Amino acid sequence: MMNNLKIDGIDAIEKCVGEFQIWAQGILPYGKMKVKIYENKDGVFTGYTDVRIIRKFDNAPEGAVGHGKTIDEALMDTLNYFIEIVKEDYPIEKYPDGLLEENIVYSEFSDF
Repeated sequence: MMNNLKIDGIDAIEKCVGEFQIWAQGILPYGKMKVKIYENKDGVFTGYTDVRIIRKFDNAPEGAVGHGKTIDEALMDTLNYFIEIVKEDYPIEKYPDGLLEENIVYSEFSDF
């Protein structure tokens, strides 16, 4: 359906095909985050977290993004990247209680 739509001035249309509540109480100060999965016109799925982690190398927030050929693949890739960021910048040895409030930024409710 989406790949047949042609509208002047519209570059791309993505369909939100999933929204997941992810519980990670040992990592996140509020215990949970959301991941939304979108499908593009080519059938590629992309996941985005509503939590952005303040990165150590530039002190800027970065959200995890993942891709896949299915919703599940995109969700797994997104969550694996999220965990990779946490392990790299906030290892459990230094942060045994998980991330602190000042280590993360949640997306605005209206943006996510």
